[in-house]
Amino acid sequence: MSQPSAEFGTQGRADSSPLVLAINAALDARDVKRALLICNERIEQVPDDAQAHRCLAVLSAQSGARVVAIAAGRRACELAPDDAKSWCGLGQVYAILNELSNAAQCFGEAVNIDARDADAWHNLGTAMKQLRRPDAAIAALKNALLIDATRADTYLNLGTLFSDRGRFEDAVECFDRAFKYDPGMAASRSRLAWQLSTRGKVTHAETLFRQSLTMDPGHVEGWLGLGRTLEDLGEGEGARSAYLNVLKLRPDHAMALGQYLALLRDEKRSADGGDAESAVWVARAEQTLRDDAVQDAAKALIGYGVAKYHDRSRNYEGAARAARVANAARRRVSGPLDRDALSRRVDGLIQTYTAAFFAERRQFGLGTDQPVFVVGLPRSGTTLTEQILAAHPMMHGSGELPTLGRLAARLSGKQHELWQAATLLDEVSSRTIGGDYLRELRDGAPKGLLRISDKSPLNYFQLAFAAVLFPGARVIHCRRAAADNALSIWMENFGADQCYATDFDDLSFFRAEYLRLMKHWQQVLPLKMLEIRYEDTVADLEGQARRLIEFLDVPWDEACLQFHNSNRAVQTPSRWQVRQPIYSRSVERWKAYAEQLPELLPLSCES
Repeated sequence: MSQPSAEFGTQGRADSSPLVLAINAALDARDVKRALLICNERIEQVPDDAQAHRCLAVLSAQSGARVVAIAAGRRACELAPDDAKSWCGLGQVYAILNELSNAAQCFGEAVNIDARDADAWHNLGTAMKQLRRPDAAIAALKNALLIDATRADTYLNLGTLFSDRGRFEDAVECFDRAFKYDPGMAASRSRLAWQLSTRGKVTHAETLFRQSLTMDPGHVEGWLGLGRTLEDLGEGEGARSAYLNVLKLRPDHAMALGQYLALLRDEKRSADGGDAESAVWVARAEQTLRDDAVQDAAKALIGYGVAKYHDRSRNYEGAARAARVANAARRRVSGPLDRDALSRRVDGLIQTYTAAFFAERRQFGLGTDQPVFVVGLPRSGTTLTEQILAAHPMMHGSGELPTLGRLAARLSGKQHELWQAATLLDEVSSRTIGGDYLRELRDGAPKGLLRISDKSPLNYFQLAFAAVLFPGARVIHCRRAAADNALSIWMENFGADQCYATDFDDLSFFRAEYLRLMKHWQQVLPLKMLEIRYEDTVADLEGQARRLIEFLDVPWDEACLQFHNSNRAVQTPSRWQVRQPIYSRSVERWKAYAEQLPELLPLSCES
């Protein structure tokens, strides 16, 4: 929170009273005991000094003395009930103690007392952000900036909120302003880098992450982001080194440990500092998975990394065991798949989007045939397919764009379900929104290309929306054998919102609903559609590549067969596979796990 840290946030430094100056001097010397002693001595001399109680409260909270901190904070408010700083101090205490509702109430009291207190508005906005009340958070942070338009920390928090809401331009502006008003703020560069990375601007993101680390070599977010970016660029050794730097700064960093292990290869351990160091991290991770006190979110991140590490070593028993722990932990966080909600969604799509629906709107949208939507279940070969296409000199792969779903959500608002977005389009809006989508699809692509792909697998839910926007677009539907597909999903670290990914029964149900919807699209969708199977591509790369190119009505180019030589960034879990020549070891991979994961056997009967 305007983090009530050693300097008490901006509030503490702005106060030039002798007491605060003495406390901050002690804190600058990292002498917390001295700072606490100064507070207590002042209170002994002047028991009714609200400022001394307020400072004691924040320092005690930071030192873990909960009872003392709350008592001192409340005493400050009793002594100065009309002082916004007293209520801010108590709010900071509750924030440090992670009692966010109490913190928000205190910050709210502070702004009621003094509506011109920018610190109070900032802290109220930050509390609301952490309470997942984004509208209230944005309003409060904007109030802080109306009072003081130079607050870098406020721009940083506001930019993060805009980023979470998909407001890319607003987020970028906020992060740039944070940097303008505090050129030494490493987080302003790393947050902007994350934002650009989500838009596929990986090279620019790498530059910004490195810039953040020149500002602060101990910037954990910068090292973590650099690791992820180097992965996207295919630089495994650099990524491992970046994650190791995070672990040296924060040995308990679950994401860094999981990512490091996911990249750790037996034959390359020496590149990470020797067998001994690698073995330490592997042992630490294994111990973490056995520790019931570890939070589920952390256990999941580490478990998926351990599973990948063992899978590469062909220790299938160890991989299955780690993946079970990871998925059980993730499931406790995210919950099971809401099967009823999924079925209602698919029912609604099938009942609403008929051939007649599209016929009535055949004049809607833009006439371009440039977009290509690559869809299917995750881990079904969508990245491989796009990599083959992107190797062609007249095509470009934009990766997994969130744009189609974001535009549908913006149109649907809170009054309609997301899947109803296409019903809300008229002739004018279909062209306006289509133009918005094209700008993002083409961002970063050379001009004059024949086709540009959007490889967001779950866009199959949005194909009606896509069809109204772009009646000339093409769809490539990727399929993979059920058991291999399910295993690959189950062992991958998907986001907590992908609730189907943690359980084989849920995966089977999700797959059945996906097939039901795709069968419907094949019958009614006015878009050209090609189905391509992963196993067929592996068995006959040239034959399937030629099918793809012919379907897209583009002249054949031999570069498509050398897809693995491309230096384009790949921001999916398949980033390492598609940088290798085609191989068949992932076909019938499930058989290696048949003994450890008997749940795969029923799926093996499905194509």
